[in-house]
Amino acid sequence: MNKSHDYDKILTRLTTILQRLYSGETLGVTELAEEFNVSPKTIQRDFNERLIRFPIEKAGRRWRMQPGHRIEKVQDIDNLLTLQILETIAEGIGSGFAERSKSLLGRLKNDTGPIIRSYLSIEDVTSHTLLFKQIEEAIVSTRCLRFDYHKKRRHVHPYRIVNFDGYWYLLAREPASGLVKKFYIKEITNADVTTEPFTPDATLHERIAGALNAWFDPNRDPFELHLLAKAPIVKYLKRRPLSPTQCIVAEHAGRDLELTVRATSTQEALGLVKAWLPDLIVLGPPDVREAFENLLQKTLRRQTGHDAV
Repeated sequence: MNKSHDYDKILTRLTTILQRLYSGETLGVTELAEEFNVSPKTIQRDFNERLIRFPIEKAGRRWRMQPGHRIEKVQDIDNLLTLQILETIAEGIGSGFAERSKSLLGRLKNDTGPIIRSYLSIEDVTSHTLLFKQIEEAIVSTRCLRFDYHKKRRHVHPYRIVNFDGYWYLLAREPASGLVKKFYIKEITNADVTTEPFTPDATLHERIAGALNAWFDPNRDPFELHLLAKAPIVKYLKRRPLSPTQCIVAEHAGRDLELTVRATSTQEALGLVKAWLPDLIVLGPPDVREAFENLLQKTLRRQTGHDAV
């Protein structure tokens, strides 16, 4: 049997049922079983197990969305723009996700045409939807997760699904070593949510929230990265900070901006700065500044053809 194909059929069925419930329909088990060519027991399982987290309720022999959760088409421009932005983000995640979200978003907005364009590039993980659901279940219920990764069976405490530079990762602690690791989602297989509970580390949650990029090291205490932003980019860093931890230290007469952010490794710090060259300069700490200067010198040598390939 092709399990992937079965999962896709289940996901399509659940998505369709949810869309109709959110639209205000009241659905019966028998009619859904006939529509999707499955047994009534399968539909009952959909409502009692697979959709249990959604605000649905039984009304006699039929199912409906609980009061206050029905989704109506929106009219005001602020909400329409919000939906347009969500739709463009969905397109950036990938074709599969975009198609599935487009139907639901279409029920909410009165289409006025594509007035917003997003240039986000996020890998499509539509085929891993059930894995995401398993990870979410383990995180929410604070239960351990097992899976195969790089030819090894892993046993972890899952903390967060994150997206770094368009790629999806699971951040989780391996209790055997005590280390927190990044696991690339698309390389995780045979996942299993266990019944074993774990106690989340609040400090780790806080540290994850301040991550700058994929070079984030969750096992190290953050340090203060001291930066100088030159005038051409100051307005952008005021509009959208480099990090939730960004703090403005001083504004100089020439409109340069001195600021700090928290980082966990030299590579994480350099990954941030490289995106803003030549207008973002490292002032400290000394070891990161030295690594930054070495990076610039190496780049210049390669650019001028004097470094060996």
